[in-house]
Amino acid sequence: MAETRAQHRRRVTSLTWDDVESKQDVFRNILSRLSVRSIRSVKTVNRYWYGSVRDKHFATIHLAQSRKKPSYIACPRVNNAMELYLLKPGKFNYRHHATVDPPGRSAEHQMHMIASFNGLVCCINQLSDEHEEDYQIWICNPSTEQTLLLPQGRPSFWTEPSIGVAYGPDISEYKIFRIVNDGDKITGEGFHIECEVYSSSTGAWRIIGAVPHLPMYVFLSPHRSSHVFVGGKIYWLVSLEDPGIILYVDMEERFGVMELPHYPTELREEDRITDCTYLINLGGSLSLVVLHGDYFDIWVWKEASWVLETRDEFEFLDDDEIVLFLTSSDKEILCVTGSHMWTYHFNTRKWEKRGGPPTQFSNPAMFPFTESLLPCNGGVRLEGR
Repeated sequence: MAETRAQHRRRVTSLTWDDVESKQDVFRNILSRLSVRSIRSVKTVNRYWYGSVRDKHFATIHLAQSRKKPSYIACPRVNNAMELYLLKPGKFNYRHHATVDPPGRSAEHQMHMIASFNGLVCCINQLSDEHEEDYQIWICNPSTEQTLLLPQGRPSFWTEPSIGVAYGPDISEYKIFRIVNDGDKITGEGFHIECEVYSSSTGAWRIIGAVPHLPMYVFLSPHRSSHVFVGGKIYWLVSLEDPGIILYVDMEERFGVMELPHYPTELREEDRITDCTYLINLGGSLSLVVLHGDYFDIWVWKEASWVLETRDEFEFLDDDEIVLFLTSSDKEILCVTGSHMWTYHFNTRKWEKRGGPPTQFSNPAMFPFTESLLPCNGGVRLEGR
């Protein structure tokens, strides 16, 4: 009996996929270009497909593909449950990505997103009593809807802990640093600053000793969580008073301090370091954005010194609008005000107005983001370690 066209097409298609599946590297390369949502669907095709996308090797090549399609992850307003949106560079259209409201979360306080790395986000929930300041720390993968509550750390007396997130170079490794005040619980006397670190490789906290400074309180950032991770180090602002101080720690858990850029003392106060000063990662370099009245400075750390890279004018700030959040991706700065987002492009040296949020901005948080399949424990359970 002659073969029909439909039978021939099914046979050739079957032979083609059999051939592709037999070459696992080619097969995985094809699957790695899919979105996380699509990959979660193909897991159910058969046992071979499921096994092809569940180990560390596949998570690594998928993350490499995802990094070619960067975006921002945004939480426009703080609520008990976190509504997260993806923003694609260029269009900046809000697309709802996930709702993060894990079981076991402290329902008395709102949830804040404080960092994004390798497709995971770090979130915090405040816990407090009369003398102690503390909070839950969650690692979440919004793409896979997985969440992980870290073990409770040491309490901090009379002041909120400071948190910083470090990661890499292996995708399965991250560390959470908590800087706490280990003062006297009963009398409230003493100010002893110590640090403990949580490692994804151990799943536990470990005390690493005294710290020279407590990071400063930033009014618009929750619980002293304002920090940036650049070149293997976490940086926090400590003081803006001349000479201003930055605290840093590397992945080997070594602390150090550095000074902010110097402005001549004869300048007006608003022309020197201001309260609107932000640490950012600008194209892989530690950078400092200082907002003045109608202009801004961008300093970049190069060869162990600060270099004034850019001084330019604002095109949008007035007495009725303030900056609520500022972040960056590659050579673009994203600035969030009370009603809009603005991007500054270094190639054109122009600000571009973006749309407003689906809901009113309230303590917004936005970070560079790329989807991944990494589990929230950083990869401890992934095969092929």
